[in-house]
Amino acid sequence: EPDSTKWRYLGVPYVSLPAVALVLLRNDPDYGTWAIVWVLVTVWSADTLAYFAGRTIGGPKLAPVLSPKKTWAGLGGAVVGSAFASAVFALVAGLPGLLVLSALAGALAIVEQAGDLFKSAMKRHYGVKDSGRLIPGHGGVIDRVDGLVAVATAAAIIGLLRRGIDATGAGL
Repeated sequence: EPDSTKWRYLGVPYVSLPAVALVLLRNDPDYGTWAIVWVLVTVWSADTLAYFAGRTIGGPKLAPVLSPKKTWAGLGGAVVGSAFASAVFALVAGLPGLLVLSALAGALAIVEQAGDLFKSAMKRHYGVKDSGRLIPGHGGVIDRVDGLVAVATAAAIIGLLRRGIDATGAGL
């Protein structure tokens, strides 16, 4: 059917853009490794703290049709938790721009949640509950990296716009 064909074509950029983004970030000679670790800390803290805030606080649903368990409290937990984790990471690593990194991490937490919702929309479109069976009860391997896909791409775009191709990591 024609509608499913366009979704299939989305798979190419969905996989390739974040891979290119991570390479661009890592290739920064001064901040490449730090940029990659910072992106991972941002995504993991957003995902984890969204879960715990959503479960603990509950409240109104964020997007009940796409992801019935996601709440606005979870989104708030993702933003605050990611900003805090970024600040701690920047302090420990001795990175400059602690406040900018924290604010950026909070904004990218929203991107992380949007990436998660986009993956949920794809699964709903195809009537699939889980994207794999490797990790039972966790929706599959792709569900573990859906936020990373979105954040890595957004982070690389931000780094590119701020510092160019040779210093993408420093652009964060």
